[in-house]
Amino acid sequence: MFDDDTVERAPRLSEVVARRLGAAIRTGDFAPGQKLPTEKELAERYDVSRMVVREAMSRLRSEGLIDSRQGLGAFVAAEPGKALFRLDEAAEAHGNLRHVFQLRIAVEGTAARLAAINSDACNHEEMRSALLLLKEAIASGRDGTGDDSNFHLAIARASGNPYILRFLAFLGANLREAIAQARSNTAARLPERVMLVEAEHEAVLAAIVEGDAPGAEQAMRQHLCSAMERLGLGSFSALEQR
Repeated sequence: MFDDDTVERAPRLSEVVARRLGAAIRTGDFAPGQKLPTEKELAERYDVSRMVVREAMSRLRSEGLIDSRQGLGAFVAAEPGKALFRLDEAAEAHGNLRHVFQLRIAVEGTAARLAAINSDACNHEEMRSALLLLKEAIASGRDGTGDDSNFHLAIARASGNPYILRFLAFLGANLREAIAQARSNTAARLPERVMLVEAEHEAVLAAIVEGDAPGAEQAMRQHLCSAMERLGLGSFSALEQR
């Protein structure tokens, strides 16, 4: 199944903008600490929509090239490009994506456990809203990858651990395209699996809201293990050994 999902594709506009703006930062066109042009100005510069710019900026933040300051805008990082963790160019390849999912299982399982312990009513509402938007996206024929990502990020935020949140934002920005393509193909071929994904998300949310830390971790691990199998990445045998 996954072979069909990994055919060569043209890069998204947000990827193109991220590469071009990232190159400008790395070559010194924008100095460390310098404020970047506004979304509107960047959209005009690259002849794209502001949404495309927003996605590109999210990717550059995950790569450690820019920082956002509330109410002030985006700035070049003091040490642009310095990062403790990076994915190589082949991260979206079949074998490497399997390894990344194994990493996600470990990290997001812990995030769900912590969310069950630390979350409050506001966190719960954020997660519910993300799931509602995901359902609406799927009902309208879209794959809902962004809303799915927002649900997982809401859990990471509810964990109370800022490093988990930053790490999962980084993974999401770097793997969104591979996962979106695979999900799109899966939905077209096996639409009944969409309902399974919704049920898995609901199980994670229910455990978090109930404050069931072990249950939340198990539900998240099960969801990601099932996602691995749906993407043709095999199973994660460690789950059965817990």
